[in-house]
Amino acid sequence: MTEKPDSQENLERSIRPVSASFVVVGANRSALYAASWLKKAGASIVGAPSIKEGAALKKTPLALLVAGDAIKDCQIKGIDIPVIFFWDFEVGQSGIGAFASAVSGVSSVIGKTESAPGILPVHMPEKWTGIFGASLALGLLFSQPNVKTEKPARIDVSAADILRAFAEQNSGNHAGVPYGWRRNGLTAVEHGGVFPQGFFRCKDGYVAVQARSRQDWAAILSAFNNPVWSEDKSMQNPFKLSEDDSYVLPHFQAELDKRNMKDLLEAALESGAPMAPVLSSLEAISSKVFRDGFVEASGELNLPFIIRRNSK
Repeated sequence: MTEKPDSQENLERSIRPVSASFVVVGANRSALYAASWLKKAGASIVGAPSIKEGAALKKTPLALLVAGDAIKDCQIKGIDIPVIFFWDFEVGQSGIGAFASAVSGVSSVIGKTESAPGILPVHMPEKWTGIFGASLALGLLFSQPNVKTEKPARIDVSAADILRAFAEQNSGNHAGVPYGWRRNGLTAVEHGGVFPQGFFRCKDGYVAVQARSRQDWAAILSAFNNPVWSEDKSMQNPFKLSEDDSYVLPHFQAELDKRNMKDLLEAALESGAPMAPVLSSLEAISSKVFRDGFVEASGELNLPFIIRRNSK
């Protein structure tokens, strides 16, 4: 029997750990997240108290990963290997990802219309910075080491820059104008151009619905058993519905109100509708949403504390 080239066994056999070493200087969230992902990829990670000492290690690292806002000396004069600086806030500025969320404009759209703006949760800005920096570090494996320049390569990766690029990418609506970039409660402004997009109440909680096409909308209607109101031609174009949801939204909400989160998830899985329950971390754990070992490996939740607290 001929083995398929895209089989799981062949896929696993084709994955090789990264044969490279990196030095981490200082410690902030972004740099530590980067180091964590590089280590998972198989790279060797060691720490050093300064940039100079890190570059002088016996086994020359591929690059130095520097927590820019956590060390005093950021000078790289005389260093002939790439140096990647990680900033939890802005380049050259001490701070945290919450500050980056604010100055980038991302916070402007988080929260209820009448309330204060919010921030991205669970250190998301620092995580994105770490992922981006780790990707740049891995990209050095494909660089030309024999090409020398007058100055060593210095790369600055900051949470504020990354989030600003995200904000600019999403600040325009289907008309290409930025007026849609504002806080709008639980649903996207004009549903992001395709109805529906947002968090919606159901019988026992909330569900997230994220339609991006006519096919998605058809799958959602299928999950509702194609109610009579959906047969009207005016209800079949999700792009037009996004411009004015005043007529479709009551019908849509009425369908959700008939069903609980479990029923909606089962219907979505059957029809392919982009719809899923909104769960707290503890609810997600008890519902076995995560793959085995994910929560423990992520370090985001203190499981022993949660278990003790809920066993009282």
